[in-house]
Amino acid sequence: MDRIAKFLAYEGRAILVCANTTKLVEEIRKLHDLTPTTTAVLGRFSTISGMIGFTEIKEKDDFLTIQINGQGPVGNLISIVRRDENVSKVKVSIDNPHVELPLKSNGKLDVGGAVGTNGFLNIINKNEITDSNYNGLVPLVSGEIAEDFTEYFAKSKQKPAVVALGVLVNKDGVKASGGYMIQLMPDATEEDILNIEKALEKAPTISKMIENNTSLEQIAKTVTGDENVLILAQELSLKYECDCTRERFERGLISLGKEELNKIIEQDGMADTVCHFCNKKYHFSKEDLEKLLKEIK
Repeated sequence: MDRIAKFLAYEGRAILVCANTTKLVEEIRKLHDLTPTTTAVLGRFSTISGMIGFTEIKEKDDFLTIQINGQGPVGNLISIVRRDENVSKVKVSIDNPHVELPLKSNGKLDVGGAVGTNGFLNIINKNEITDSNYNGLVPLVSGEIAEDFTEYFAKSKQKPAVVALGVLVNKDGVKASGGYMIQLMPDATEEDILNIEKALEKAPTISKMIENNTSLEQIAKTVTGDENVLILAQELSLKYECDCTRERFERGLISLGKEELNKIIEQDGMADTVCHFCNKKYHFSKEDLEKLLKEIK
């Protein structure tokens, strides 16, 4: 599993989350058969999803559903994040995994062009037991994902933040992937902010630091300008986990109703379903569908 760590900078006036997600994003690339462009898209998206699992999920039974749809060629992006103690569990889906765009003029992958900007970032924090949820919705700023989450924290959470995400891809797959998120506390001083701004101007990109095997602690020092950062939690990890089951797909088929299920039986005589998060396939024979039909009242 990849690592995440939390730090305090400037005597607790800023909190920082840093992540190395190289293995996770390579697993996602293979699982969804991604192109370099969509690897960068889902890599950034899954990285920030996993990181905010440690900042936004407070209760055991809470989970986050995060959606980005900027009307770009990749279509809808969805991540579902759960947390089990020190492990952030993420699963992601993308409508069009095989999109590939030309590089931008600066030689970088065109994430913003793939995602689009004519849409929203939506984060739903839901609790299974109480069935309550919090919904945070903000317009997309650039489609580059990091800037869009920065906007989310500023507008929806009223928390000034800096988010940086990066995925480095070569012909063999994911070479480096990671991110960091700096959140300023209410007692942050103007000097703290100025020091962080100066540090960020000098800092290498997050993907370059991950590629160079820079430790998460050193990344924290580099991007904040504080050589005395305190480690708040370092035994955190991030993993890809899909919890789909055959029973869930059975419930989905039942929810179609008698008329639609009868139509499937008459026209196809079977149904093949695929999980959008892990691509696992579930086959339902004619006999299976007829059994489900009897369960519909």
